[in-house]
Amino acid sequence: MTIKIEISKSLTEDQTKKVDQLWNEVYPIQLNNRFRLLLEGIEDYNHHLLLNEADEVIGWAVAFFRANELWFSILISATNQNKGNGKMLLDSLKRNSTNLCGWVIDHNNDLKQDSSTYYTPMQFYLKNGFIVMEQRIETAIISAVKIKFEV
Repeated sequence: MTIKIEISKSLTEDQTKKVDQLWNEVYPIQLNNRFRLLLEGIEDYNHHLLLNEADEVIGWAVAFFRANELWFSILISATNQNKGNGKMLLDSLKRNSTNLCGWVIDHNNDLKQDSSTYYTPMQFYLKNGFIVMEQRIETAIISAVKIKFEV
């Protein structure tokens, strides 16, 4: 299976729908329908689309500036996880920056929309060179810790 990454300033309507669908399938249910809110008010960002041989979106990442730092978000369809695709997307983000920040849910207490457990991806990020910062976000919809990658 041939997998490729396409970097773009914008998404087509079909790509937006697919990323929105993946977002709702992959992330905890309390984060459903929040994909479009992620980049609200952000002007400078790049989408990294993970495409299969039929040019279907099977993963997505974005890098964007917020509060003088480069932040990112990433997701991979459940059937395409644990195959090196997440690393491929992270490497694409890393090639275009010297540091990246993100929020990572660091517990297994949340459920996805299919009622299965959302498992923290923390080990994935640690394995890929990120460090855990002391800053946390605690709201009614998310409990997460800040992670950072620096070259």
